[in-house]
Amino acid sequence: MNIRSDSVCYHPRFVKQRRDEAYVLGTSELGEADLIVTLLSEQHGRVRGVAASARKSRRRFGGAVDPMTRVSARWVERPGRELHRIESLELVRSFAAMQAEPRVLAACAVLSEIVQATAHEEQGDPATFRLVGALLEALEQGLAPWAAVRYAEYWALKLHGVLPDLDACAACGEPFSPGEARAVARGVGLLCKRCPKPAGSVVLREVEAAALAAIERTPPARLELPAEAVRPRGGLESLLRGALEAFVERKLRTYRHLRAVDAGAGS
Repeated sequence: MNIRSDSVCYHPRFVKQRRDEAYVLGTSELGEADLIVTLLSEQHGRVRGVAASARKSRRRFGGAVDPMTRVSARWVERPGRELHRIESLELVRSFAAMQAEPRVLAACAVLSEIVQATAHEEQGDPATFRLVGALLEALEQGLAPWAAVRYAEYWALKLHGVLPDLDACAACGEPFSPGEARAVARGVGLLCKRCPKPAGSVVLREVEAAALAAIERTPPARLELPAEAVRPRGGLESLLRGALEAFVERKLRTYRHLRAVDAGAGS
């Protein structure tokens, strides 16, 4: 009997059939008809798989591969494979209409990149799953794109246990006194007035400190933050994005597009 050298036989007990609710984080083309789909599933974390003929088959996938769509996903896991086989994606809720607005579309791309960089494979993360859903619903209801990004940064850091200490100096460890000026050292945290400040440090302004407190206690659907508090290249971006990039050990690229779209909208 001839067996092709690239064929692999799996005992059925090693093949896992999975089904879960998920958000589509992104897709990339594979060959002439397939898509590689990245999902955030509620009980299995980040999932990457091949949706065969997804660019041709409307029956199995349809509009369910659009970014940030909530789906009911079925996939097959095989041992030793980096990519699973996506069997079907059934539309649960679409957020496509709001992404017709370029700033919202760009903010969703940032949210997707943050989640893809921080979520773990095969490790359930219901809190991040709920965070994504809450932010998408809030954006649909009019939450400002930069406010959504700051919220996503803060809670991604907090949920992974790497949020910088907001109550004590990152250098000397001394607690901040009430009303004390704090400086942001990107990728380090907050510094007190006594400790040396590295080049590029910025002062955390009062409006930005108040925004941090609001993000901590307010759900995104009710969040209202001044534009000056969440602006790009401000103190909050230096603190939160800086901590995220230090955590994932790489630059996050989608911010650049949101800044460009935002600048164009304001011109």
